Amino acid sequence: MSHQVERRLRLYVDFMSQPCRAVIIFSRCNKLPVELQMVLIHKGETRSPEYLARNPLGKVPLLEDPEAVRSGEGPGRDAHLCLTESAAIMSYLSYKFPELVMEHWYPRSDPVQRARVDAALHWYQGNIRAGAMRLSFHKVVAQRLGLQGDERVAADGLKTLKLALSGLEEYWLAGDSRLFMTGRQPCSADLLCACELEQLHMLKAQWHGTSLDEILAPYPLVQAWRQRVRHACEPHYSDVHAVLVKAAAVDPRPKL
Repeated sequence: MSHQVERRLRLYVDFMSQPCRAVIIFSRCNKLPVELQMVLIHKGETRSPEYLARNPLGKVPLLEDPEAVRSGEGPGRDAHLCLTESAAIMSYLSYKFPELVMEHWYPRSDPVQRARVDAALHWYQGNIRAGAMRLSFHKVVAQRLGLQGDERVAADGLKTLKLALSGLEEYWLAGDSRLFMTGRQPCSADLLCACELEQLHMLKAQWHGTSLDEILAPYPLVQAWRQRVRHACEPHYSDVHAVLVKAAAVDPRPKL
């Protein structure tokens, strides 16, 4: 029994991380045998020697698969797989558990549809994530980590995000003729984009910030799509975002 537990896949996450939440929801929607290990960014745990030994990049999420052996860096050395990057983790899990993960999340048998999902995943990184992450970090998260946010970077993030939201409506949702980014069912890119936007709930606690509802008001197709993603992933979507909802209710202003 102890040997079986030791060999289980471990997913190192922080529920306050957008990509982490996407991978957790993906795992729960598909009932994957993945054990969660908490690594709290705000407590510096991603920079601990123990964690850096697993992931020298010091980021989450991280998937550890004791059954998958990769070649080590030194001669004659092998180590089990420690996989970074949320999109890569979801793709890997899709291939590792083909009997559990539905094709629409990440297509395995159709190279054309898989290419479309890959394109959406690449687009997410440089558009939705690039904009939303800079906005939420420099408006709220930096202050909570004891850092100084940069208003100019936040403003640039908002500009990038607005362009991305237009692209999401006009191209990926094809002007309301497509339910999800690559078809009639959600893929891993839908989940990553939706979780990134949810992070902007943090802005409502920022007294001079802009709320998520205000940002999305000019994009009704994105609003409808976001609700479809949530509905397709319930109850896991709401459960996994509970920590974020609670954190967003905390006013970051210093007490006078």
